Amino acid sequence: MQVKYQLIEHNNSFHNNHWAVKLEEGTYEGIIYQYDTVSFEGGENNEDVILSFNTITLENPSDLDLTTEEFKTIIGNILTEIIEEQLESVKNGENGTGDTEASAE
Repeated sequence: MQVKYQLIEHNNSFHNNHWAVKLEEGTYEGIIYQYDTVSFEGGENNEDVILSFNTITLENPSDLDLTTEEFKTIIGNILTEIIEEQLESVKNGENGTGDTEASAE
């Protein structure tokens, strides 16, 4: 399940050099969070690669349960999309610093 989201700057960000993600539709509309740690596990000997991540909630205006499988799937899909976009931009020779902040050129 993919929902619309926006990458934003947030005054209460835990990581100042990372964008926050604001969900813009669906059950979790209005939730703002940041990805904290992201790692890849497996991938050896033709194993599937597992994407693991932790998040930090910055805003939860409706005090929703963010431990549900539905929410984890939504934010996992968003993270996958962000990673794929970054890999594509590196492949195309764009600014591939791996940082979510704009380049200060």
